[in-house]
Amino acid sequence: MLVKIYGNPTEKEPDWSYSPIPNEVSRHVQEFKRNMSECLKEVQRNDKREIKRLSPKMESPVHGECLIACVLKRNGVIENGKVVKDNLIGLITKFYAKEDKLIKKLERNIDRCINTSIKSKDECLLASNLNQCTNDIMANNKHMISI
Repeated sequence: MLVKIYGNPTEKEPDWSYSPIPNEVSRHVQEFKRNMSECLKEVQRNDKREIKRLSPKMESPVHGECLIACVLKRNGVIENGKVVKDNLIGLITKFYAKEDKLIKKLERNIDRCINTSIKSKDECLLASNLNQCTNDIMANNKHMISI
């Protein structure tokens, strides 16, 4: 198909995906989805605790805290019970690279999140606390990263 862009004819395939995911983050989203799917299976297989409600309306098929921990470990954010700050910022930056103000605010406040979360020796709880704290920072900017 021949498409004119700014008056210059170029060869370009039409985009029929209607995907709301911008091309520049698509690869990261696909990788994240793959990690999430693999973690979901892993947590369901390994965590035998009684499942608790994550919302008043429905039961979660897994323990959300451990699912978050698995995804963060696969992305190098949690290693041996510690939070790797650069990897956390790097993970978030993959999705919000163009949001300079947001990333700067995150960098200014991330130490508080890390210091609060590492008080827990349980990696699932550590991940949950870290996720909640970073979401609180993002929510103040009308963005949220929910795992």
